[in-house]
Order: sequence, then structure tokens, then C-alpha cells
Amino acid sequence: MGTLILGYGKTGRALYDYIKSGNDRFKKEPVFIYDDTAEEFFPAGVNTLFFNKSSEEILSGKHLENIKQCIVSPGIERNHKIILKLKKHNIPVYSEIEFAYKELKSNSKIIAVTGTNGKTTTVTLCKSAVDKAGLSNKTFVGGNLGVPFIAGVKDYKDFVLEISSFQLEWVYDFKPDIAVLLNVEDDHLDRYENFDEYRLTKYKLFKNLRYADIAILNYDDLNSYILKGVTGSNSVLYGFDENKCDVYYKNDVVNLRLKDICGFDASISLKNIQDKRKFVISNIMAAASSLMLYGISPDIIVSAFEEYKLLSHRVEHIGNIGNIEFYDDSKATNPAAVISALQSFNAGGKENREIVLILGGKDKGFNYECMVRHIKNSVKACVLMGETKDILRDVLYGHIELLMADDMEDAVKKSFDYLINIKNSENVSGTVLLSPASSSFDMFRDYGERGDIFKKCYQKLKDNLVQKI
Repeated sequence: MGTLILGYGKTGRALYDYIKSGNDRFKKEPVFIYDDTAEEFFPAGVNTLFFNKSSEEILSGKHLENIKQCIVSPGIERNHKIILKLKKHNIPVYSEIEFAYKELKSNSKIIAVTGTNGKTTTVTLCKSAVDKAGLSNKTFVGGNLGVPFIAGVKDYKDFVLEISSFQLEWVYDFKPDIAVLLNVEDDHLDRYENFDEYRLTKYKLFKNLRYADIAILNYDDLNSYILKGVTGSNSVLYGFDENKCDVYYKNDVVNLRLKDICGFDASISLKNIQDKRKFVISNIMAAASSLMLYGISPDIIVSAFEEYKLLSHRVEHIGNIGNIEFYDDSKATNPAAVISALQSFNAGGKENREIVLILGGKDKGFNYECMVRHIKNSVKACVLMGETKDILRDVLYGHIELLMADDMEDAVKKSFDYLINIKNSENVSGTVLLSPASSSFDMFRDYGERGDIFKKCYQKLKDNLVQKI
């Protein structure tokens, strides 16, 4: 009886490496690998069988009785035909994080961060403090961010993990010591039947918490805050309300009132942090809470945060042409992220700038109505592109000026031309913001490629204008 690895991307390969790396429990067992997209690839190693679409019937036929468990990669749909057949024969299916958790040493400590937006920023902030504290040799940072959880199980004692809803779908016993929920907004509605199903999948991170564990919840997000008192653990609320939150931001300081949990309170100055947009500060509060409860001293946290730089494709300033600034927020793959980006400009004192917003990408089943009020209040015009441009046009028509673009280069040029043609253009201070509210897969490999192409289009436009001068 052996293990089936379903999906052979980054996660599947890490699983295979772990299983075949000399673990006595797996040494003599067969490993079955199935990948839909592979044409022909056979992993080196004895006792390994590789299957793809052309050989699927062989796997689900004569080999099915030899499979004791399946470990599924997060990109695999829950109703994949292989999974349905496994469930029909009562063969257990686990996510990679569930499998890795079962392989952990008993005294390991886990910080797990989930949420619709801000996961990677929060975990990256944690990594900066872990490195600054000299704990990188014992504390693994990964999960949905970078390296799969299973890759650190053998060599690390503690873990800081970014966890997506996809990774939580096949979780049963997985339990962090510190669980963080940043927010829950409409996302992945092409994968889930409705918002409630998506939200409840996020909540699975908290279902096994015990009294000694800690749930860190965002007071300013109802879908996070609502878990207070129902998780079976200590709850820490962070946010911008001094009277309601255990951890709050005021006057350039994050105040942590955590004496009842860790024995002392603390203050973390953000005076030397340049990026003080609201969503960044919110992520800083979540990270600071996690790190302090993990045992990293406030002075180290301050020092680490001062070196923090906003990650690429997250409201990233890429340059300017005259008084017109360009921002890459390609990571905004849902409406909530766009709203957060627009609010960050107001928080940053740019409310008098004229903003042209580039929207559109692959349809994920969102209701875009929630963006209308925010766009009307802060955007001069929208340039629409991609698979969702007609949907967005129907939602935004009559509320804001709309331009249609064929591709990214066209979108960048039309955004710029619109701003320089505004009345009194010699005095205009404008912003071109790519914040698509949609995933990238209609036109690009991922959000990173979309953002990189946006940057190249900006640079090409700038170079062409310089040559004409």
C-alpha cells in the first residue's frame, strides 16, 4: 500500500522528495504520482509510478487498491475525477499541510496566517523579524509563500506559514499554536459555490484550537472579528480602535496590550517606517502580535520592520512621467484589494490627485458592485481590459468615465493620454493605477507577469516620449 501524490508542481515535488528521502516508514512503499498537465515525465527513484491523462484509467483501475492515502496539491479542484473515485472507495485525501503536520515533531510551534489579502506581506514581515532575531536556523517560513511546509519538516523546529483556502480544504487535525485571520472578502468564487463556503473554508484554520492557543483577529474586518469567543482559544483583537482592541495603532505607535497572555505589554514605534498606508499598518499589527507572542523582543521587531520594503506588485510605485505617477498593484485579484488600494492613496495624502484605474482580467465570479462607491469617490476614469471588461462596463456605466483597451500596452497609453488631456493639463498631478480586481490567467501566466508587463509598457511609453522631445 502506497501514497498517491495528486499534482506534480512545486508542492508535489516537495512531497515526493520528502517521501523518498530515506524515511523508514515510506522506504518500501510505492509512490504513485498523477498530474493532469504532464505529457511525459518519470521521477527518478525506485518504486515510483507516474500517471497523466493518457494513463489515468490504469491508475484508477488496477492500482487503486494499492493506494492507502492521497496527498493533494492546492491547485487541484476538489471535484477532480481522481478525488471523486478515491472518496468513493473510502481512500483518505489530505492536503499537503495536513500531511506535513502529521510528520512534525511533537514540540513544534506553528504560526499560521490566512486571509483574502495581506497574507504574504504579513508573513514576510514575520520572516524579517525571525532573521533579525537569529532564529532562521530553527524557524521555517513558507507554506503558500515560497517553499511548501513539508520541505521544512525534517530540519526545522518551528514554523511560520502562509495558508490559503485551497490548502485548508483537506485539513482534519492541523492545528497552529497561533492562528491569524487578516480578513475575508469575496474571492475564488470560481472555485467555491458561494462566499459562505469560501469563508467557512478559511475558518477551518481555527477549528482545532485549544484554550492555550491564540487566535489573532482583525477587529476592522467583521468576518475575522466574528470568531472572537468561538474559537476555543485566547483571542487577540488588533485594529485602529484604541478602546476595543488589544493591539492598536495610534500616533505612529503600535501598542500591544498582551500582558495577560505573555506577561508584558509593549509599544512598537513606526516613526521610521515610510509606508504608513492603512493596509500596511494593519498587516504590521498582525505580524507584531504574532511575533511578540512567539517570543521575539519588541526592539528586534522594530528594527526588522524598519527595513521592510513593500513587496512587488502591491501598490508598488514604479516611476513617473512628469507629474503622472504609475503604480503596479497587479496582486489585487479581487474587489476588496482594489478598495484597499484606493483607500491607501487617500491615507497617503494623495486625495487631490487624478487617478485612472486599470481594471479587468479573468472572471472569478465576483459581484463588483461593492467597488462602485469607492471608485466614484476617488477615481477620474477606468480603463477596462481582459475577460471581465464587459462585466465591469455594465457595473460601472453611468458612474465613471470608461475607456476600453485591447491589451496592457493599450491600457497604459490610454490611461496616460487621458490624464494629459485633462483641462489645465500643465498643472495636473495624476496617477495611473493597475489594480485589476481579477486574476491574471486570461492573458498572463500569473499576477507577477501581468505586473512585469505593466512595468515594461510604462517604460516603453516613457522612452518613446523622451525620444520625441
